Amino acid sequence: MQFPAMIAFEYSHFEPTAFPTAVAWTLDSGLYKAVLIQPDEPWLQTLSDDSTALERPVSELLELGENPADVGQELNADRPSGPLFAEEPDMVQNMLERLFDALHLDNPYTVEPIGSLFGPWPETDIDQTRQLYMDRLDLSPHIAEQNILLWRATYAHLMQQAEIITGASDE
Repeated sequence: MQFPAMIAFEYSHFEPTAFPTAVAWTLDSGLYKAVLIQPDEPWLQTLSDDSTALERPVSELLELGENPADVGQELNADRPSGPLFAEEPDMVQNMLERLFDALHLDNPYTVEPIGSLFGPWPETDIDQTRQLYMDRLDLSPHIAEQNILLWRATYAHLMQQAEIITGASDE
């Protein structure tokens, strides 16, 4: 099964000046990458409290995070074209703009609602499947890496169900 380009971010706060603090994205194979992002100096000026960016201590981001330009380059190497699918397309688009600003490049991606990946599946089925995996795997949709794991599991489950219903397979 080939996986679509799903992406999830964590960010500093809920204001328009928010900056990315972590990102995770799927690879075609179904594997994924997850990265903490070291804030650029101007980004830190948007925080009202210098010690935390939502739930992550700024010291953790500064010590363990990767340079935003490096993160943008890595994403571009892994996903060189096509749309990205996300739960909050507008916020993800904003976070991508921040990453690519660090590269002094225009953001090459469009972001589509993740629900559009599921075609005719009723939204209630999608939500129930996602909740099942959230409970079963004890994952939080608020952590980028875990959110990608949830969407990846939901996608795989529903696509397998579609194959059973239609009798189709990737063989």
